[in-house]
Amino acid sequence: MRILQLTPKPPVPAVDGGALAMNSVTESLLSAGHEVKVICIETKKHPFLPAKIDAAYKNATKIEAVFIDTSVRIASAFANLFSSSCYNVDRFYSLEFENRLTAVLQKETFDIVQLESLYMMPYFDVIRKNSKAKIVLRAHNVEAHLWNRRTLQEKNAVKKKWFAHLAKNFFTYETAAFTKVDGILPITAEDEHTINDMTKVRSNTMEVLPFAMRLPENITEKKPKPFSVFHIGAMDWQPNIEGVSWLVSEVWPKVLASVPHAELHLAGRDFPTGEARFEGKNIFIHGEISNAFEFMNEYAIMTVPLLTGGGMRVKLVEGMALGKPIVTTSIGAEGTAAENEKQLMIKNTAADFAIAICQLLNNEIYARELGHRAKDFAKTHFDSDIASKKLTDFYSSILK
Repeated sequence: MRILQLTPKPPVPAVDGGALAMNSVTESLLSAGHEVKVICIETKKHPFLPAKIDAAYKNATKIEAVFIDTSVRIASAFANLFSSSCYNVDRFYSLEFENRLTAVLQKETFDIVQLESLYMMPYFDVIRKNSKAKIVLRAHNVEAHLWNRRTLQEKNAVKKKWFAHLAKNFFTYETAAFTKVDGILPITAEDEHTINDMTKVRSNTMEVLPFAMRLPENITEKKPKPFSVFHIGAMDWQPNIEGVSWLVSEVWPKVLASVPHAELHLAGRDFPTGEARFEGKNIFIHGEISNAFEFMNEYAIMTVPLLTGGGMRVKLVEGMALGKPIVTTSIGAEGTAAENEKQLMIKNTAADFAIAICQLLNNEIYARELGHRAKDFAKTHFDSDIASKKLTDFYSSILK
């Protein structure tokens, strides 16, 4: 099969969970013998860096990028309060990208055009006009669901009104998108259920495709630093900012009260520096690190303290695959099907979260057992070969 993959940011280098999730599909399809072409949007936040992309990948995908300034403009955002259009999606449209896409579609033939996230839906009509390919939407999240969550949790009245408006417009836009495309690939079973609640979709047009991965072969297990806890995640994503702030202010003091020599190591792209809310006793801020797997192997207990958000946590899956004992929340564990105290510790209050961390810090044998169960679980649920076959079978079904 020939697949055209359209992405709202460069999938490589894979600097965050979204890029990793997109690239995992590309790599899976290529390894299965399919042809994949990638066209991505480049933004100020996510620049296209061809010098850092593997030559074999560039040759295989013929990846190219078109720059779009997706910056939020206050005047436009305010005007959108009186509009039914979906402002966050509209920011990803440009005539230049449409013209480049048109040129590619008129020159080449594809069986499938895969849209990575709702933010590529503005190009649906131009694809339909210029190609007979089936159009598949990979739903990394259900955006209306995310913004509804943020609305419920927001205390600022002005922000709450804005979030509610976004949620309403996302719901309208997403519902229409789900009914227009030929296939939908939600990343979690929870998102599949949400989509079915929003609009009735024929069962054969939707397939859950979780994040899948193949660990680098040069990663070896090592004994982590005793009594160490860590979090890794891009800090340009609001749910990570909120979660780390909660971890530092609400959870960590309770951990230190029981284990005063414990250390908390924080890493991630765009980590804010010099902010008191992320500082404290025995807290070490590493910022952006060059090798996420090596960082995770360095420390003992992984935390994924998410209070908002949706979809699947790619870093959590990577931690499970590395055999890390993990403490997370119900939202953090969404989409994995992992169970509390079987493969993960799932705790939703600061007190329970801290108790779970202390339990793992003080019981190395139990922590190691939990990590081993997580690793076995990851092998059977998030293997890239299994995902590749599942995706190929789904494509074949909608091409019939």
